[in-house]
Amino acid sequence: MKPVPTSEVRRILFVRPRFLGDVCLTLPAVDAALAACPGARAAYLTEAPLAPLLAGDPRFAEVIPVPAKPSLGETAVLVRRLRAFAPDVAFDFFCNPRSAVWTRASGARVRVGYPGKGWRSALYTHHARPRTLSSVAFHAASVSALGWPVPAGEVSPRLEVGEAARAEARAALRSLGVPDDARLLGLHPGARWPTRRWAPDRFAALAQRALAAHPELFVLVSAGPGETEMASAVLASVPEARARLIAGWPIARFVAMQSLCAAFVCGDTGPVHTAVASGAPTLGLMSRNRPAMFFPYPERDGHRAYWSRVECSPCDRDTCEDLRCLARLTVDGAWARLEGMLANR
Repeated sequence: MKPVPTSEVRRILFVRPRFLGDVCLTLPAVDAALAACPGARAAYLTEAPLAPLLAGDPRFAEVIPVPAKPSLGETAVLVRRLRAFAPDVAFDFFCNPRSAVWTRASGARVRVGYPGKGWRSALYTHHARPRTLSSVAFHAASVSALGWPVPAGEVSPRLEVGEAARAEARAALRSLGVPDDARLLGLHPGARWPTRRWAPDRFAALAQRALAAHPELFVLVSAGPGETEMASAVLASVPEARARLIAGWPIARFVAMQSLCAAFVCGDTGPVHTAVASGAPTLGLMSRNRPAMFFPYPERDGHRAYWSRVECSPCDRDTCEDLRCLARLTVDGAWARLEGMLANR
């Protein structure tokens, strides 16, 4: 199929309704598409709770929020908004029934999705055929499907974190008693699924080592909805004068806080990707999933993956009675990586 002429592209729509980390993983593909079409206006369609992640991002003329389960009326409003934006090209990075219909209903003459999805695939004019483990490169294949160039090698996603957002995060930290001159270490022990949760006592032991080695360090333990108990378990074993709980923050302020960290440590869950995209050197504690797929971030950007392959890995289990993949991620192994990250920052 002939390449799509970029000179004819004035508006581009990107569709990825969910999830937090997956939206971040699409951003290098977004950058590649916009680099191929300089001057094109872009819109990003995502579920309403995630829309603030991209609000104010200069790459997007519009961020279009959609409910998780839109009614017929809400769908009609959405389609009118998509039609008003009038994209020339639409990328569906999700390819479920709703996103496929939205992509078609947008009126874009060029629509990129995936083959092998039954009737959904018939709604696309071009099909991406990724041949890679990397989730970042997987999405970039949609750009390649149009004959447009994509960067060689792995690329870290980036979120726009403005100085106003950083100032808000600094003010919120100050109100919690965090010194302005403190060097920050972020820890996020929570995750939706047990197979992605490193034990709170190991997070605490890692924090203790970091605080002992770096007197200027201050630990921020963050928690999403339903994760406060795990975060509190970490804080219980860390000196109170040098640690605080971060919970209930709006997503934009949370990402701005991550951007202020000298390093951020997290399991295989959404905040590990927002940390990378915020620019914070990130230690990804990978359990069931191989880093090449879900933490494909280059070490040159300061990131490190910690993965100990076991007899049954990788796997796709969310729950499991045998969590040896997590058990083999030791405090010693995590500290060996984090120590170097803190020394380099």
